Amino acid sequence: MLEKIDTGLNTIYRLCGYLSALCLALICPMVLANIIGRWMGVFVPGTNEIGGYLMASAGTLGLAYTFGLNGHIRVSMLVDRLGPSLRKPVEILSLVVAIALVGFLSRNLIDMVLLSYDYQDRSSGTDNMLIWIPQIPMVLGFVVFSISIIHVIVASLFAGRTVFVQRDTI
Repeated sequence: MLEKIDTGLNTIYRLCGYLSALCLALICPMVLANIIGRWMGVFVPGTNEIGGYLMASAGTLGLAYTFGLNGHIRVSMLVDRLGPSLRKPVEILSLVVAIALVGFLSRNLIDMVLLSYDYQDRSSGTDNMLIWIPQIPMVLGFVVFSISIIHVIVASLFAGRTVFVQRDTI
């Protein structure tokens, strides 16, 4: 059963990684539309704002996938010098601190999107977009990142695996 959960969660992380890559790829047409529009003397509204939304979405949607690949920068000078008996508890403690911070941020981001939806806030840029629409991928990225941290904590405490997910599992 744990393997099915691992497989399902890793599929979600991978999907978020693909969505992150798609957001990065979609930035290119926004930049090109802006450049070509300027070159032709035509104003293309919203390209800067949408490019910014896509950049924020790419950054947050890629968090869980990058975490699963051990791609996040970690300060390991202290942890690498610890013995095997201390290393795992220190790494788990750092993950507990991480989930406290990321979970707090995720919860507040959810509240922000709900408020934006309730008040029908619009962007102040030329796109005049309902702001909760581009906020959703950012919230999704942080929520999935929270899940991935919890996944690693649970796997390391109860399944006896190493603390960080290995490259071959994603």
